[in-house]
Amino acid sequence: MRHSLLNFRILLLLVVFSFALYGQANFATSLHKERKGKNYWYGADTSVTHAPAPGFESLTNVPISNPNVACLSCHPGDNLDANGDPYPIPYPGANCVDCHATATSPFPGPVTEDDCYGCHSRQKAEKVTLGYADVHRDASTPLECWDCHRKSDLHGDDGISYNSMLEPGAIKADCANSGCHDNLPAGHAANDPHGGALHCSACHTKSVISCYNCHFESQVDAALKRAKQQIHDYVILVNRTSDGKVHTATFQSLSYKGNSWVAFAPYAAHTITKTDARKCADCHLNFGGQVAAIQEYNTNHLIQFATWNSTDSTLSWLHGVVPMPADYQTTFKMDFITYNGDPSDPVAPSKNWSFLKSNWDGHQMFFATPLTKVQMQKLGFDTTLTAIEKNSDVQMPYDFALEQNYPNPFNPGTIIEFELRQSATVTLRVYNILGEEIVTLINNQKMAAGKHQVNFDAGNLSSAIYFYRLESGGLSQIRKMFLMQ
Repeated sequence: MRHSLLNFRILLLLVVFSFALYGQANFATSLHKERKGKNYWYGADTSVTHAPAPGFESLTNVPISNPNVACLSCHPGDNLDANGDPYPIPYPGANCVDCHATATSPFPGPVTEDDCYGCHSRQKAEKVTLGYADVHRDASTPLECWDCHRKSDLHGDDGISYNSMLEPGAIKADCANSGCHDNLPAGHAANDPHGGALHCSACHTKSVISCYNCHFESQVDAALKRAKQQIHDYVILVNRTSDGKVHTATFQSLSYKGNSWVAFAPYAAHTITKTDARKCADCHLNFGGQVAAIQEYNTNHLIQFATWNSTDSTLSWLHGVVPMPADYQTTFKMDFITYNGDPSDPVAPSKNWSFLKSNWDGHQMFFATPLTKVQMQKLGFDTTLTAIEKNSDVQMPYDFALEQNYPNPFNPGTIIEFELRQSATVTLRVYNILGEEIVTLINNQKMAAGKHQVNFDAGNLSSAIYFYRLESGGLSQIRKMFLMQ
């Protein structure tokens, strides 16, 4: 009897050990072990990172290995592992004890959601800081992280090394393949006028979140993570490249020594609602909706997503649905700011920030593309094309910036501003909606670096839409203005 019990215990240990080995078989190439995503967006060397554009390092010249940047030595929790023990210095790299309380039997030990939140701070902010409801968290039997993110997500199951968790195949969990929503509820297809072109998130996500404008000097100089604040109650819509569906997205914005940066990417928020999903008017201006982003685009040919209010040192931003337009590189604007205090100041809510610029010096869009012009038209965007717009450069040139005229609409005079980052020869012309030149305001003139203003008097013109185009060094930028006589 004693031999039988001993043999059973040995067999049980072998089974547990076998499961542990199987669970760890591909851990070496898992997302949790490799954490390549950090350098994928930050690194400057695209031949190494395979990123869509050089990362923020291309502006900072600070390598990711810098000890204060700390990306490569980042670990969960408050310097304590899942057992509650201090991490050794230097951090040895990802291991079981990051998530599992390995001192608790049976091996590899239990995991709590607090262990997950040690790294996944946005999800913690959604639940704890901001208090968003989620149909999965709030179910009668609440779902926990690992109920959707199985071993394939946590430990890796295919042996493939992924550059980012957003790379197709890296995260297997998704609404339609999680084992929960493989088949849509009865009647859903009949009530979906999009024919499956939208990901579930586009209608059922209450909000995405982001920390606005990280002050990278604080990170580099003092190893402190300082952002202006968390922002929420909005969703950016993009086309996710993995399935071609319209998906929610968010961003990460930074500033460093006068340079500005932003990266956009799909984002799966854990703020899902079942019954309070979006209706047609929440996204479609042409269905009677009051979509602020589309209204501003149609009026000023730009979307001012975030605005710094210098009078009271506060930040305001668009709420609700913010569709990312096809020409976002010239029309999507956000005010970048910088912290005025000592980078080593304690991190706390502060108004000691000031305006830096409204244009980014560099950006990335990961695993997503903006909405197409056809999609924009379906939402009620004004996508009127003229001969001059077709010939204009759609990329944001980095040596000059053309601002929106003000006032706009105007009668009969308005001011056009532009900024040159270095001395250059420029031409500024005004065109009508047919692409015909109306007037040349600046003709092939050499101008000094800095900000410039031009007054345009349209007293002899009729009420209409006009365009003004700035050209320099073979590049051009165009904006729309409205004359109302």
